[in-house]
Amino acid sequence: EGNYGIITEAIMRVREKPEVRRYGSIVFPDWETGYRFMYDVARSRLWPASVRLVDNVQFQFGSSLKPAVDSKFAEFMEKVKKAYVLEFKKFNPEKLTAATLLFEGTKDQVNAQEANIYKLAKKHHGLKGGVENGLRGYFLTFAIAYLRDIAMSHSFIAESFETSVPWSNVLTLCEKTKERIELECKKWGVKGKPFSSFRLTQVYETGCTIYVYFGFRYDGIADPVK
Repeated sequence: EGNYGIITEAIMRVREKPEVRRYGSIVFPDWETGYRFMYDVARSRLWPASVRLVDNVQFQFGSSLKPAVDSKFAEFMEKVKKAYVLEFKKFNPEKLTAATLLFEGTKDQVNAQEANIYKLAKKHHGLKGGVENGLRGYFLTFAIAYLRDIAMSHSFIAESFETSVPWSNVLTLCEKTKERIELECKKWGVKGKPFSSFRLTQVYETGCTIYVYFGFRYDGIADPVK
């Protein structure tokens, strides 16, 4: 995006700063349940400014980057929340996924968006994850590029790509892409299991956009880019 060209002219659209801006997050039992929620969001036509669903791999990756809590009370509340999700609601930590949310507009618009989103989340057994987790999810998007640079100094190369896909093919696309990444890494002699993760975003009536993140150890490989 700009690496192979020089931008000489651009048209910008200026919009008023929204009266209200709120973040949020929702935790789902698994990727398939989160996908069905996103499909219903698209059909509802009452969309927030942004809604993104990350898979379990990316959820765990983001959780590992959480800063240490600086108070006994905050630490206690984190344990309570974790116990509620894992012990009471019986969510599997190796399967659960999360959606990050951004609501913008007038107060009435944001209230209507939130009511619609959380109603749909309840239908799909989603649990509110709080404002902080929603904000952290968007921060991770900006941090990934810098994390990739750090990873390369430890013989780990990573990249991302995206594609649009009809709703009916979302799950198959993710499954087959993951299989192909693992197959190619095995063929080229990559050590260990490659990192592969998916984010569902930019919902439309007929489909959505899937972002694919992948990476692998390249020590011992002559030409890792190839």
